[in-house]
Amino acid sequence: MSDNIKLFVGNLPADATEDELNKLFAPFGEINTCSLLRQYAFVTLKGEGAADRAIRNLDGKEYRGRPLVVEESRARPPNSIKVFVGNLSATCSADDLHTLFSSYGKVLDCDKVKARLCSNVGYAFVHMERRDEALAAIEALNGSDGIDIHGVLQRCRDGNWV
Repeated sequence: MSDNIKLFVGNLPADATEDELNKLFAPFGEINTCSLLRQYAFVTLKGEGAADRAIRNLDGKEYRGRPLVVEESRARPPNSIKVFVGNLSATCSADDLHTLFSSYGKVLDCDKVKARLCSNVGYAFVHMERRDEALAAIEALNGSDGIDIHGVLQRCRDGNWV
C-alpha cells in the first residue's frame, strides 16, 4: 500500500490559494501535490498516518469563516465526465441527483458533499458516461430550481485527472 493519500478538501473560500493550503496541511506530513480548483482542492500527503491526522484535525474546522470538509478522495469511474453541482439544498440526496441526471444519460457515480449543520447549502459531483449527455444536463438544469450547475467538465481516466 502506498503511503501517499489523496484528500478532498471542500468548502474553501473562493479566494483561497495553494500557498495557504500548503501551510494548512504542512503540519500533518509532506505534501506531494496540491491542486486547487473552484472552492475545493485535492491535497496528496505522504507519510504514514499523515492523511488521518489531517482529517482528524481539519475536517469541520473553521477556516476563514467556513467549516472545512476534509476526507479521503475516492477513485472515480474511469473515462467519466465530471459535473460540479452547486447551491444544493441540504435535503437533496445523492439519489435525488442520480434520478435527476439519469433523465439526460447514464450516471456512473454521484457524490454529494454533506452540508454542515450551520449551512443549508451543499454541492456534489455527478459522473456521467458521455460528454454530450453531461452537456445536455448542464444546459437544461443550470439555474433551475435553485440548482447551479457549472459547465466546467473534467475527464477522469484511471483515477488520474487530466
